[in-house]
Amino acid sequence: MRIVPAGNGWKWLAKGFALFRKSPAMWLLLVLAYWIAMVLVGQLPYLGTFVSMALLPAFSMSFMAACAALDRGRLPSPAELLQGFGGRMSTLILLGVLYFLSIGAVLAVASAADGGALLRWFAIGNEPPDEAMRDGSVSRAMLLAAVAATPVTMAFWFAPILAAWDRMGAVQALFYSFFAALRNWRAFLVYSVAIGLCGVAFLMLFAVTVIATRGHVETLHLLVTTFALLTLPTVLGSSYASYRDVFPERRVGEGRA
Repeated sequence: MRIVPAGNGWKWLAKGFALFRKSPAMWLLLVLAYWIAMVLVGQLPYLGTFVSMALLPAFSMSFMAACAALDRGRLPSPAELLQGFGGRMSTLILLGVLYFLSIGAVLAVASAADGGALLRWFAIGNEPPDEAMRDGSVSRAMLLAAVAATPVTMAFWFAPILAAWDRMGAVQALFYSFFAALRNWRAFLVYSVAIGLCGVAFLMLFAVTVIATRGHVETLHLLVTTFALLTLPTVLGSSYASYRDVFPERRVGEGRA
């Protein structure tokens, strides 16, 4: 583990986009396959959300395998893409369960601001009442949730990779991930600003498109879908780039150096 310069946060995002550019078609297939799998799992009665989040770290390792292969100048093999569902799957599922519980705790904390409206929205799909939207309680809950989610994000950012590639236990992976992110808070702050600027740019483009097309629904859906297809591979690639930057002594996919 090392401390990297703050400016590396920009480089992670650039590296993520560079990995996407190496094989856009492969990324498109992976993202669509992931979305379909999540939709199907999400249809499970009562357990859909829980199972989806429990499997999230395992699915994420398919994307990390794709990044590692592309970084070496080749396309990933099917076996590499399935490595998250191999020998370390039990640890990855445990991480997913802990992530589910952590998000539940974050939403519970946010309930202090809106009486649980945001929690019910995410848990069972009940939209917040108009009064909660008008008085700003839901907005305050979202802000509180964002603050509470920061340490959760730090703990889980590197955890699946450390568990799968460095063969750490779930708790150890969370510990290393949290303190790696904490020690590199400047780079992660710059990275967050870069992500935020991309989001602002998209919102501006969306607003211009709404005006230009007079709210044409199909065009807006196409714009949102295109943005998602570009953003998800780039963010996943930047996650891989940050791992290689902060843990340069690790040999990808081969355990401890």
